Amino acid sequence: MAILVLSSPLPAQPFVDALRALAPGIPVWSEADDPPAEKVEALLAWRLKPGTVPRYPKLRVLCSVGAGAEKLLVEDVPDHVSVTRVVDPLQAQEIAQYVLACTLRFTRELPLYEQQQSRAEWRRHPVRPASRCRVGLLGLGAVGQAVARAFAPLGYEVSAWVRRGREWPGVQVFSGTDGLHRLLARSDILVCTLPLTADTRGLLDAATLRRLPRGAVLVNVGRGEHLVEADLRLLLDEGHLAGAALDVFAREPPKPEHWIWRHPRVLATPHIAAQASTETVAQQCLDALQRARDGLPQPHAVDRRAGY
Repeated sequence: MAILVLSSPLPAQPFVDALRALAPGIPVWSEADDPPAEKVEALLAWRLKPGTVPRYPKLRVLCSVGAGAEKLLVEDVPDHVSVTRVVDPLQAQEIAQYVLACTLRFTRELPLYEQQQSRAEWRRHPVRPASRCRVGLLGLGAVGQAVARAFAPLGYEVSAWVRRGREWPGVQVFSGTDGLHRLLARSDILVCTLPLTADTRGLLDAATLRRLPRGAVLVNVGRGEHLVEADLRLLLDEGHLAGAALDVFAREPPKPEHWIWRHPRVLATPHIAAQASTETVAQQCLDALQRARDGLPQPHAVDRRAGY
């Protein structure tokens, strides 16, 4: 039994150290160790290129270092290799905190007041009423539900769009293409919490974003590939969108010359809305490997057909 950590662009050593601390009898390597491929039974990874998995003939389980595992679902992962993701009860709460903070930053016009402060300017502006802060959630899984609960005490109207219709207390739920259009038309704050699938990739394009009310704000805590970044820039520059808070990007990190770093209406953060502890990631990887060896079901298995 041995584990190889391939967490780039995240540093591997914290995961290596956590695994070794929890299971000192199990060999744990990083890519820099050039380990013997025939001994590797588990990969702990952030993303993989085609051709990586076949190098390890004894591989039993492929573990994501995060809640999403779509970057591990390359075409040459054998059916007998389990793919798992991290499930951290605190992550949904942390993401909800991030979404709430970003929303209030825009709706209470804090950037405007920060500019005024830099000029020693004392000028008050009317507070934007909650009726003009309608929140639309794309997705109502664990993260979407936590976000909905965070907004509930603040008087904001919350709606959600889901793949299959369901009821949720205090939230108006839409589904289907028509439902998506109805949600967009009533969302002053659009929050993406969706998993990345073939159906959701590129969903946030110009056609979708233009259905939002003028002056709306986008908060993306799903995946960078949900968003067509060039289309977002177009709608920001046009003034159709008032702002965007982005914690995920198609390429992470974005290149230093990327427009997102300097756009005055964008808050860009380095994928920090929630971060599972290295101990949680390591323990769930060890559990997944032991279950794979014992032939037991994986509680955090990824449905490869669904993509999450």
